[in-house]
Amino acid sequence: MMQERTVKFINIVFIILITILVLIFISIYHFPNLVSKYFVLDQIIINGSKKSNTVKIKEGIHNHTSDLLSLDLHKIKEIIEEEKWIKRVNLKKVYPSTLVLDIIENDPYAIFRDQGKYYLLDIDGTIITQKNNDYELKNYIIVSGDESPLALNSIIKALNIHFSELVSQLSGLDFIERRRWNLTLKNNLLIKLPDTKIDDALENLKNLFVEEKVLQSNIIEIDLRIEGRASLKVDEGKINYGLNDI
Repeated sequence: MMQERTVKFINIVFIILITILVLIFISIYHFPNLVSKYFVLDQIIINGSKKSNTVKIKEGIHNHTSDLLSLDLHKIKEIIEEEKWIKRVNLKKVYPSTLVLDIIENDPYAIFRDQGKYYLLDIDGTIITQKNNDYELKNYIIVSGDESPLALNSIIKALNIHFSELVSQLSGLDFIERRRWNLTLKNNLLIKLPDTKIDDALENLKNLFVEEKVLQSNIIEIDLRIEGRASLKVDEGKINYGLNDI
């Protein structure tokens, strides 16, 4: 008998709790203003921001809503990621009154030169912002050519895989006719890559650098556009080598 009473009591308590939860849900869904005053957005915590405008971010969120409960995280994410320095943001509500933002910012890697204007690029080719300080241009690889930002990541990845030592020597990358790259090194050496089989060309280029000590030579141009051959131009003329002979 005692056990039956205990079971009945637990069932009653459970039903009451479920009923309360349902009533709360209905109230929140149909009458959000009744509870929103208890979830006013009082604090926004931003982590990972170094160059993005945190004041503007907070203003954008508060202009969207002052109520944490009804705040649309997807919409806020879209608003924040429109900021030029922000690559991604993760948001978390901490009830009753705090929103936490974990920001990943774009990292300037190169500068895109387009019709006399310069734009900071992330390594994935994202244009971050226009660049006005000409004295800082020397600190970045200069990228040029139609659609070059879209192809930047693939050429840097290929270089890192097949000839990583060359990356630190780069001063310019020119995307020719939207299909192939010319590389310019800090010593003004020009390297012309082919349209296809870039991996093979970079492996051959690495071998050529080792064999011929290119950086210490008077070679001013290396043309790898013809498969299996390297055309080397020096100050006083042009010399052709089959790669098997180098």
